[in-house]
Amino acid sequence: MKKHSSTINPEKYGVPGNKYWLLLLVLLIPIFSIAQINPLADQYLINKFQMNPAIAGTERYSPVTISTRQQWVGFTKPPTTQAISFHTRIRAKNIRFTPKGFVNKGDRSFGNIGVGGGAFNYNYGAIAHTGIHLDYAYHVFIGNGKLGFGLAPVLYQFRLNKTGFILPDGNNTDPLISGAINESILFFDANVGMHYYDDTNYAGLSIIQLFQSGVQFGNFSFISEDHMSQNPDLARTIYTYYGKHLKLTGDITLEPSVYLKYNSRNGARFDVNTLAYFMETISTGVSFRYQEGLGILAGVRLDNLEFRYMFELPITSDMPNNFSTHQIMLRFVVGQPID
Repeated sequence: MKKHSSTINPEKYGVPGNKYWLLLLVLLIPIFSIAQINPLADQYLINKFQMNPAIAGTERYSPVTISTRQQWVGFTKPPTTQAISFHTRIRAKNIRFTPKGFVNKGDRSFGNIGVGGGAFNYNYGAIAHTGIHLDYAYHVFIGNGKLGFGLAPVLYQFRLNKTGFILPDGNNTDPLISGAINESILFFDANVGMHYYDDTNYAGLSIIQLFQSGVQFGNFSFISEDHMSQNPDLARTIYTYYGKHLKLTGDITLEPSVYLKYNSRNGARFDVNTLAYFMETISTGVSFRYQEGLGILAGVRLDNLEFRYMFELPITSDMPNNFSTHQIMLRFVVGQPID
């Protein structure tokens, strides 16, 4: 593919003075992506199930979770994510997990099989990918807790919208420009994981996008001919984590956690988080993501309905400090209330 020199000043970060912004976004996304590991799985403080299919069926209720994330507010056409998910445990007689451990509860008990699924949509400038996933988990007793093993095949649709593309040198004969206005590719990938949990601890390991899918439209690859078809958002990502529930008083519980992450394109990161729960109704917390950002979370739940909001500021030098990120989650419990 013919190479072109750019006359756009990256420091202007998407000021929409002309039609160059679409091409600018395509060129800069691989650079900015170093400020995040995986845009969907990194929302684990909003919904852990998006990070590990083995979490399907680990809760004593069946949550439907709707979430949205808008990154880099102030940037023209910033990355946005929308997702919906559901998971539950297939019931079996005489087994149920409660905050005090596993006890017999007859007809309302849970079984060893967890199932779930969801859909998501991720957009950034001219590029978008939409997907659906089906999740299966099997849980076995390990001491006073359980260990779950999960698998989730994922169907992706990767799309490229070239409306408004104009090259900086005014030449519109590039193969990327001269093809169809909208192009899309369908392909499969998979997420796998394992998750341990008991009455106070949880830990796990997951691999997101196990097959590390590539995307190529004609002669155009996502980054360059040197790294044909390698999309950093579709690269394999490994998560390992540990968290603990600490009962401070009858009304206050702390949940410190640490997450180690490795992306085959973006390298290693780690997160340190602390959440606090008051009277099992109000939640608040802070998150530090190394080379990524600082976040503050607040939430409230009433019976079987929960709402959470998270605000993040980037700490990497690649992004201006005013380009904040907002996440909103709404969760509804099916079948029985959270309490």
